[in-house]
Amino acid sequence: MNPILWIISFIGHLGSWCVVYNRTHATRWPRKIRKRCEKIVMFCVAIPSLWFLARIIERKTISFSQVASCSYLEWLYLFLCFGMGVFFFGRWVWRKLQPTPPSLLSHTQKLIDVQAELGSNIYQTPLANLLKKIPFNQAHWVAVENIEIAAAGLPAELDGLKICQLSDLHLTGQLGLAYFQRIVKEVNDFEADLIVITGDLIDDHECLDWIGAIFGTLEAKHGVYFIRGNHDLRIGNQQMLLEKLGASGMKWVGGLWETIEIDGARLSFTGNELPWHAGAESITPDSKPENSFRILLTHSPDQLEWAKPFEFDLIFAGHNHGGQIVFPVVGPIVAPSKYGVLYASGTFAIGTATMHVSRGI
Repeated sequence: MNPILWIISFIGHLGSWCVVYNRTHATRWPRKIRKRCEKIVMFCVAIPSLWFLARIIERKTISFSQVASCSYLEWLYLFLCFGMGVFFFGRWVWRKLQPTPPSLLSHTQKLIDVQAELGSNIYQTPLANLLKKIPFNQAHWVAVENIEIAAAGLPAELDGLKICQLSDLHLTGQLGLAYFQRIVKEVNDFEADLIVITGDLIDDHECLDWIGAIFGTLEAKHGVYFIRGNHDLRIGNQQMLLEKLGASGMKWVGGLWETIEIDGARLSFTGNELPWHAGAESITPDSKPENSFRILLTHSPDQLEWAKPFEFDLIFAGHNHGGQIVFPVVGPIVAPSKYGVLYASGTFAIGTATMHVSRGI
């Protein structure tokens, strides 16, 4: 019984601090402040764990009551952790039992080992080459998710519409240009009607010259639409970045409505880049195009409350990377979202809308 009590308490302890971590990274706080908060959270995870481990060693027992009897504060903290552990475990079970959204008709996956296919090293920096030596590293793998959605409100003329979503490409120079060009080939082979990119395109100034070779070669019958994410702020001159991305042939929809017509049916896009980039807050629900299939591109799924009055039919998001710490069986425990790991990745029913959250590439 005592090992179970300790396990549940540790789950509560770790889970509670993951909540703090996740919500901290859902803010627009400067990166320097968020990094300091990370260190504080890691300290708060480590110190109580080591404290109680020392108590166990000192008392030579794992008896829950005997270890916690040293002081009122120790007993209170363990009691709270146990309660939170029960809560987190119950919530995890409840989420595992949730059915897939009825709008999700099928889901298949194809894996591509880009490095093996190209036959050359795609890792470009000493750090990247060091990290690739970690066993089971899959940084050079690409997962192509193919999903079929029966979207509510879809006009008959748009039945069979093919949309390709890209998200969180994070051009840093760690992975070479050839890696991203292989992704572009996969996208173009899909022959999409539309391509949507949901932020975090580029992190490093040295990769600005790649924009034409990557984004400028994307092909879609009815256009390529994009928004920015938080990492795009690392390019100091945002106007220059938007101009370069626009010159590559893509259409920016951050805080703007863009309406196109396909076979007589109207389809409207807008983008939400909050809380990092202004624009979406100036759009009102009164401005939404009527008699149109409405699509939202949002970097983070945290903007769902903002989205509700607009009655979107389809929502594309990214940012959460499927969880930035993920355990086998357990699943994700860390994601930079006010919803925690609820929308780490996957397809979700949000009212009458369907939302897909990309893990990124």
